[in-house]
Amino acid sequence: MNRIRYSFQAIIKVFIKFYFIRAYKLKYVIKNFNPKRDGPYFLIGNHVHFLDAFFSSFPIKGYGKPVANSFLFTSLWQRFILTAIAEAIGKRKGQSDIQTIKDIRKHIKRGNIISLFPEGNASYYGNNTESVYATAKLIKKQKIDVVCVKTKGAYFAKPRWRKTKTKKPYMEIEMFTLFTGKQLIDLSVEEIYEKMIDSYYQNDYEWNKDKKIVYKGKKRLEGAQRVIYGCPKCGSINTIKTSGDTITCENCNLLGTINDYGFIEGTKYDNFIDWGAFQEDLLKRKLDEKLEFAVKVIRFDLTEFKKINFGQASLIYENKMFKLKSNKLDLQFIVENMIGPAFTKYDQFSFDYNNETYMFVSDNSKLLLDITKLIKEE
Repeated sequence: MNRIRYSFQAIIKVFIKFYFIRAYKLKYVIKNFNPKRDGPYFLIGNHVHFLDAFFSSFPIKGYGKPVANSFLFTSLWQRFILTAIAEAIGKRKGQSDIQTIKDIRKHIKRGNIISLFPEGNASYYGNNTESVYATAKLIKKQKIDVVCVKTKGAYFAKPRWRKTKTKKPYMEIEMFTLFTGKQLIDLSVEEIYEKMIDSYYQNDYEWNKDKKIVYKGKKRLEGAQRVIYGCPKCGSINTIKTSGDTITCENCNLLGTINDYGFIEGTKYDNFIDWGAFQEDLLKRKLDEKLEFAVKVIRFDLTEFKKINFGQASLIYENKMFKLKSNKLDLQFIVENMIGPAFTKYDQFSFDYNNETYMFVSDNSKLLLDITKLIKEE
């Protein structure tokens, strides 16, 4: 039975690889690592978009078993792909999961490769997000080789907030052995963590200042309001709109455009990394302001992998509380009591509250996440 599954997986990989090699211009740089070696080992790297697990598996023998967001299993066709084909390991973003660790150990004992992205969250602005410290503990305990997959240019190819990619975009993927199992014996968890995050540090804006790779396409800024919400000109929050290759503020006459190298022209910040840092600092000073959002509300049962769609609703943030109202719902969420807030996919904000799991589908997902994180940090 396993032989049939592995043969089927190998055929699927050929078709997927053929498609993406035609759709992307991929350059692999492989150092001190034999991609045709057997497992087990960890594949870790910077997390830029939702296709990282595919790209990291193309050069290797077999493929890495991906650690995937549990919400993906609530879709029947995605669950089939993740379980029957990919043998994915479920993980809830923003929360620890003992079962996830058990599943990883099970695959390691079988000699499988584990594809793991310690940042958890794909890049918001074109640089790294915070890595989960527990990943270093896991690596230390398993004591198997760790291979780093460092991806460059993927943010300009297709950032997480955009539905479309640029035209056959260039991506450079560097693969190298970061740790051997023997080296891990003498390293502390802190040393492993520091070396891990240094190995896949990437700033695509810094990188393309030197490379000058052209990224052409349509609607290259459309959707950026999902992560960019603060205006650097008038200081307003939740007034950013995007269309095609432009970004504007509804409150003033701010107008920016994207050039073929991925940089923003016509605004104070020519990149989203600096813009993102500005707006997060701005939000700290405006947490007392009332904000309104349009959201679609979904409640999940992640034990049975079921979901209930409640449709559109109005969400009001005021006095460190979210108030949700629609024809079907009238709920209040005290922000400091929200557990495991996470920004998933390109427009999804999820959390647990009173033993229930909720998701708000919204163009303001990053703003909702930042509000929640800032209040909880207080």
